[in-house]
Amino acid sequence: MTDSATNSQSKEISLFFLVGALLTGHVMASMALLVLPAVAPVVAREYRIDASLIGYFITLVCVGQLVTLTWFGNVTRRFGACRINQAGHGCVAAGMALMMLPMPAFLAAGAVVVGFGYGLIGPSFSHLLMRFSPPERRNFIFSLQQTGVPIGGMAAALIAPAIALAFGWRWAMLLSVLLLASVVLMMQRGRKRWDDDRDAAANVLSPQPLANVVTVWRLPPLRRVALAGSAFCWAQFCVSAYAVVICVKVFELDLLTAGAMLTVVQVASALGRVAVGWLCDALRNTARVLSWNAAILLATCVMSLWIAPGWPLLTIYALFAVLGFTTGAWAGTVLAEAGRLAPAGSATAALSGMFVYLNGGKMIGPIVFANTYWITQSYAWAFASLALPAVIALACLSPRNSNKNK
Repeated sequence: MTDSATNSQSKEISLFFLVGALLTGHVMASMALLVLPAVAPVVAREYRIDASLIGYFITLVCVGQLVTLTWFGNVTRRFGACRINQAGHGCVAAGMALMMLPMPAFLAAGAVVVGFGYGLIGPSFSHLLMRFSPPERRNFIFSLQQTGVPIGGMAAALIAPAIALAFGWRWAMLLSVLLLASVVLMMQRGRKRWDDDRDAAANVLSPQPLANVVTVWRLPPLRRVALAGSAFCWAQFCVSAYAVVICVKVFELDLLTAGAMLTVVQVASALGRVAVGWLCDALRNTARVLSWNAAILLATCVMSLWIAPGWPLLTIYALFAVLGFTTGAWAGTVLAEAGRLAPAGSATAALSGMFVYLNGGKMIGPIVFANTYWITQSYAWAFASLALPAVIALACLSPRNSNKNK
């Protein structure tokens, strides 16, 4: 075998391990994030609080994310993307451990700490994928890596309710802590190569915390992609956070069946990410594909107005399958598109700014959802409110705007 062939094989193996390691980490971190929503009715009963308050858990996670995304945007350059990815998973594990303490206030504190970790994970894995993935396969690779979110959601939906009913919900939290610790150890194998671009002179704290956010806003194509991604993120985390709650409260399903419904959401989301990522690469038009997705989401949200007790189980499965697909399919393609549209040499900065917009949607969405429920006392109207982010995404991805992106 020639030296060039050996080097080529080494690069392929390295890319395979990199994507596999990042995917595994994303699965474990996403599972951790969705453990509490998956057991929300049980936790609400123990602490005597309303299960609809789970939306504020997601919002507090976003607060923690925004802190690290804005103030610590340079840590990836300083310490390397692999090391910061490890730190992010360690921080998520610490937040999960904190939530196990026996007071409701620790749920809030733990959510913020989990958010600190999430704010480190996103830019670090994006940096690694932008650096090592081939441009012609970037949409697919990003989308494949992003299937970690729904796969983690599936794991949370299948495992957390069963553990909560058999042993107590805190044991589900402990399992997440151990799995996250294993990710930190696994990532160490590639650290020497993946972090060979770190800059010891870079500042840890960003001198201009909002610089990356402003950069994205000032470039119209990036701005439109950021707003569309923020809208999709709004819808995605509302569906993930409230699927179990609505199944228990409205459809009167038991916790295990409701957890199975959340699994349907996550399976559909994973399939959507791979399918849409492949289609975007095939058609070479991300905006068009995502606009089709937003239109289907809009129609489904309007149909949600008729949610009521007594729906056939198959109809409920179909509803959540479509919601899972349309609210989850966007993630990898939006990040890949942001990297493509970024000015030369500033992909990492653009992606860091993009994550701020995405987490803005994730923070605002559950608040709007929860308050829609409190005002109307109807989960049907709350789910129908997701038509708003669908309309925002459609407006940003319209043919007129997408032509400007070319």
